[in-house]
Amino acid sequence: MKKIKIIINYLRKYKLYAILAPILIILEVIMELFLPNIMSNIINIGVAKHDTSYVIWNVLIMLGLSIIGVLGGLGSSYFAAKASENVAADLRKDVFSKITRLSFLNLEKIKPGHLLTILTNDISTIGHTIMMALRILIRVPVIFFGSIILAFFIDVKLSLIILIFIPIVFTLVFFILKKAFPYFNKMQDCVDDVNSIVRENVSGIRVVKAFTMEESEINRFDYTNKKLLKTTLKGVKLITITMPIMMFSINISTILILWIGGTSVVNGSLQVGDIFAFSQYTANILASIMMASMVIMMASKSIVSAERITEILDAKEDFKDSKNAKEIDIKGKVEFKNVSFSYEGGTGDEVLKNISFVINPNEKVAIVGAIGSGKSTLANLISRFYDVNSGEILIDDVPIKEIKLSFLRKNIGFAFQQAFIFSKTIRENIIYGNSKASIDALKQSAMISSAQDFIESKEDKYDYLLEQRGANLSGGQKQRISIARAVLIDPKILILDDSTSAVDVKTAQKIKENLDQNKKCTTFIITSRIAEALDADKVIVLDDGKLVGFDTPDKLLKGNKYYQDIYNSQLKEEA
Repeated sequence: MKKIKIIINYLRKYKLYAILAPILIILEVIMELFLPNIMSNIINIGVAKHDTSYVIWNVLIMLGLSIIGVLGGLGSSYFAAKASENVAADLRKDVFSKITRLSFLNLEKIKPGHLLTILTNDISTIGHTIMMALRILIRVPVIFFGSIILAFFIDVKLSLIILIFIPIVFTLVFFILKKAFPYFNKMQDCVDDVNSIVRENVSGIRVVKAFTMEESEINRFDYTNKKLLKTTLKGVKLITITMPIMMFSINISTILILWIGGTSVVNGSLQVGDIFAFSQYTANILASIMMASMVIMMASKSIVSAERITEILDAKEDFKDSKNAKEIDIKGKVEFKNVSFSYEGGTGDEVLKNISFVINPNEKVAIVGAIGSGKSTLANLISRFYDVNSGEILIDDVPIKEIKLSFLRKNIGFAFQQAFIFSKTIRENIIYGNSKASIDALKQSAMISSAQDFIESKEDKYDYLLEQRGANLSGGQKQRISIARAVLIDPKILILDDSTSAVDVKTAQKIKENLDQNKKCTTFIITSRIAEALDADKVIVLDDGKLVGFDTPDKLLKGNKYYQDIYNSQLKEEA
């Protein structure tokens, strides 16, 4: 019920459409309920008495009622579509907004294919269900009870046939749907798996081709696709049984009506037109049960979808500004006080252990260490992509949790090693964090990142359209655009997470010189090249999540074994 209430809350915004759709469908149904009675009168009076004018007049009445019914049906469909599609659009917007607000920790627990299925398949299912509910959910009880009442007015004895068939049909339909329901959840999980495989293969197509794994991936997809097919067929087989049951019930009831009703006509207690009308009402009753089963089936699927949607909407946001969160005048001082951190919500092994250091404004700090020593994790904590498990991080002597999150990140420029490029122009990618930047600032940031030369060589220059994930750029070019993007926001703290790893040594040196000359901010350089740490003001040395060195490069070279080992392994041999 909680899931249904959430969907109803979305529907309240469009209550005018949600009210008009049922009202108009009631109008359509009422017109339909009148028609069998009029047809009965035509047969009993007009045809029996050879009264042509009576027949013509009643046919015109039927035509008028049919037109009113069609208009009501069209109007109902229009308003139901307006309500359902608007709700679906709002759900997509809110789910997508929630996804973008979730922390890395939240997102790491959710499969990307799962999110894709929710945003497309699940929300579409909710939209279709709302449309059916606004039309069929109102249509079914009106035509069901209306037909029963009118059938009883025609003949009570014949109506007993209906009372026998209704509970039988209801029981069979309920049993079938109860068996089919578990497959709906399995179907959605299978769709998740299919989407995940497609997403992985599109993103990693170069790796697939490089290792000639096309056949392997095709087989993997085929296995998952067949699993989806088998699950779907099992559910569909059960659902399709309902149609033959309905048709069988209608046919048997029609035979009984003609048999018993025909006997009554011969005896003179019933007229021919009454049998026709009664048969039509019986068909309406059984058809309404079939429509009800369709609504129940769709509702069953939508309950599964609603649970998956609300799972995202109800997901706890790890990072929310406290009531006392504020904006401060950031100078660039960064302090770690006994910071420890582990992933998996603090339940995993500690990645950082009791880290403490102080960086003054405008200092350049290199972070070095072996792979897996916690370098990137440390940088992520500065931008508060994760919260520490113990200890405290301060920016200009203010605890990071007391600074407004959006304000904090607007003052931190971050260039990741895996540079993400959007399928937009080069200009749009660079100004992504500062859309109001001038053309001069844009070109300045491109110059600092040494991206200007290759950008100017493109036919459309800054308006050159990049493919998805920057497929038409080299790795080094993507990294330079990423650095330009980080520089353009004019940050007080700049974090370069091994962001020149795909750039040649000469270009990397040029980028470093450009940053030194043009940017006055606290800079953290995560690097696997010890040469990039030699001119840093301070060097942070990490080993297995522990701070094993923190000083100037010269002092570390003289007295720190860990730094000496890194230096000797990279530079001594080269020298």
